[in-house]
Amino acid sequence: MRRLAVGLALGLAGMALSACREVAEESTAGYEPSKLESIKGADVKQVTFTAEGANRAGLRTVAVRGAGNHKVVPYAALIYDADGKTYVYTSSKRLSYLREEVKVDRIDGDHVLLSAGPPVGTRIVTVGVFEAYGTELEIAGG
Repeated sequence: MRRLAVGLALGLAGMALSACREVAEESTAGYEPSKLESIKGADVKQVTFTAEGANRAGLRTVAVRGAGNHKVVPYAALIYDADGKTYVYTSSKRLSYLREEVKVDRIDGDHVLLSAGPPVGTRIVTVGVFEAYGTELEIAGG
């Protein structure tokens, strides 16, 4: 009787584990944490993450601040491309990000003073910038 109970318990455990594995495989098959949308007349693409994709990338945003004649963003938001141009990722709607060129006047510690860029109050990515950039360029790792 004891062997029967142990065998039954092991069999049920094995079935439960195989069911979990099957669900995990079904839920990840074809899963894409983001999508790209071409912007007419622009050489950038809008990156839109799923809520889970944004969470996994750790995406965080802050608002652009004003200081005199400058716009101020955290240094962590700044991206340099291969040609030395500078960008930030703006977010006009939840989970959607668009790379926008900025003109750096100067860097002061952890702050970047911009002479041109998105308006004060615009949300920009400060954490997960490179994940957004890699996704836009379609070089994000898996």
